[in-house]
Amino acid sequence: MSKGKPDPEIYTKGAELLGLAPETCIGVEDAAAGIEAINAANEVSVGIGDATLLKDADVRFDNTAEMTLANIKKAMA
Repeated sequence: MSKGKPDPEIYTKGAELLGLAPETCIGVEDAAAGIEAINAANEVSVGIGDATLLKDADVRFDNTAEMTLANIKKAMA
């Protein structure tokens, strides 16, 4: 990768390598620049940590223990 976050390159390239459309992917981040990059890649953004810092995340949890598929689905419903 040649560009750092908040550039979406790392997320778009990851989706490409997996053969997936970005909108079918979920990115997980604990920093605002990472959430910005995920959103710019048109992926679902999951923030882990401070609600104020990660206000632009599509879904946010206080910690990774809360980040289950069931909780992600519930938060997106």
